Parts: sequence; structure tokens; C-alpha cells
Amino acid sequence: MTTNTPRIKHGWFRAVLFFISFFIFVTFFDLAGIAIVSLLTEYSFKEYISDTALLMENKMMLLMMVCQLAGTLFTVWLFQKYINREPFSSIGIEFSGYKNDFIFGLLIGSGLIVMGFSILIIFNFISVSSLQFSFIDQLFYLCLFAVVSINEEIAMRGYILQNLSSSFNKYIALALSSLVFMIMHIGNPNMSAIPLFNLFLAGLFLGIYCIHRKNLWFPIGAHFTWNYFQGPVLGFEVSGNEVNSIFIQSLDGSDLITGGQFGFEGSIILTVFMITGIIYLDRKFSSSSKKLN
Repeated sequence: MTTNTPRIKHGWFRAVLFFISFFIFVTFFDLAGIAIVSLLTEYSFKEYISDTALLMENKMMLLMMVCQLAGTLFTVWLFQKYINREPFSSIGIEFSGYKNDFIFGLLIGSGLIVMGFSILIIFNFISVSSLQFSFIDQLFYLCLFAVVSINEEIAMRGYILQNLSSSFNKYIALALSSLVFMIMHIGNPNMSAIPLFNLFLAGLFLGIYCIHRKNLWFPIGAHFTWNYFQGPVLGFEVSGNEVNSIFIQSLDGSDLITGGQFGFEGSIILTVFMITGIIYLDRKFSSSSKKLN
């Protein structure tokens, strides 16, 4: 529990300053990561900057993301210590007592994408031509998407959402943090209106759980298994990025249904999933709050 008053009174202002600092520090750590990678591989710093797909091809994206996570952790630590004057763990990373939230998140993330894949299979929007398995590829993607989920959740739901919540009611805080989450992905390949909207809804879905349970383990778990099962297992693009997968599949039908080259995150089926999940979680937690009162 914190006993100190934040140096900056308004949570929304802390969130804005954090986002600016986050962008600066993470960019610096990104560039440092690329510099390290260029020393370890045949490609130059300039080549990696001009074609970041090279990082995925030679498995160096993991090192890059670890550097990015280091930038995120440094920024959050800096703000927690000197601006919020709270312990780092207060962003919601204490695992004790929240194991079930993490397990539930793992199940929800994998369950939603498997359910979506199954619907597309049943109605012939996807055909699977073959299966392939590479232990090295799967280990790489497991580690990569674990780092990605921790990185994004600590920044978005851990710091930004919690500080916005101290200035606004939960719905405004959720909407603003989800908007930031959406904007962070706006430069992804093959982006269009539906994927953007679904990313916004995903921010609401993950944020509702976080704001009521006061921890990040559900969103980290759901974010991780969603990405991992979507791409490396089932063969969709992950937010527009192509990955090697176990299922070799091809899409047949409207991008509105299948998600097209952005992945299942571009499907209106996911839109329905997310809206249903948001309504369910909000009613569930609102009902629990009324019973406690």
C-alpha cells in the first residue's frame, strides 16, 4: 500500500507524460537492440532499420523485444518511483493469489481463437493443406509472444489504464487506454478499419478484467495465448505479421469474415466475440460489486 502522494496530481497527466516517455525510451532501447543484433549477424544496422522483417527471419526479433521490454520496465519503474511514488508491484504484477486469473486468461485467449478457427473450418472459410512442426520455431514464438504480452500489458493496462482510472470513471478510462492500445498498432501491416476496431475492443475486454481484479495476470495470459495460438499454431497472421505455423492453411471467402492478411483480428466474428465478452465481464463484475455493497 502506498502512503505517498504522487508528485503529479492528475492521473491523466501522468498517463500522457508516461506515453511520451515510453515512446522515447522504448525507441532508444529498440535502436540499442538493433545495434546489438547487427553486431551478431551478417546484416548491418541500416539494413535492419530499412527491413525489420529480417529480425523475424533470423530469430533476432526475440532479442529486439527483450530490449523493448527493458525499455518499458525502465520507464514504468522511473514513473512509479519518482512520479507516482509507489512500489513497482502496485501496477498489478503480484502473482500471489492471482494464479487462477492467469490460468483463466491462458484458457480464454486460446479458447477464443480456437473457437474462431473452428467456425471458419466448419463453414469452409479455411482449408488446411498440411501440418508441420519445428521445435525451434515453436520455442522461439513461445518466448517471443510471452515477452510481447508482458511488455504491452505492463504499459497499457499496468500504468496507463490505472492512472487514467484515478482521473476518470472506469468507462472513460477504459475507452482512452483502449484508444492508445489501438493507436500503438496502427502502423501494422495490412491494417484496415475492422482490425483497428477489434484492437480497440480487445483493449476494453482486457482492461475490464484488469480494472476490477487489480492485477495484470488475466490480460497477460489471454494476450499471450491469443497471439501464440493465432499465428504459430493455427496459421493466421498475427496483427498483420506472418509467422511460421503448425497448421498450413489458406483462406477462402470475404476478408470481413476471415480477417484476410491481417489475421483473425480482422474478422467480424472476433468483433462479436469481443462485444459479447465485454458485456459479460462488465455485468459479472458489476453484479459482484453490488453484492459486496
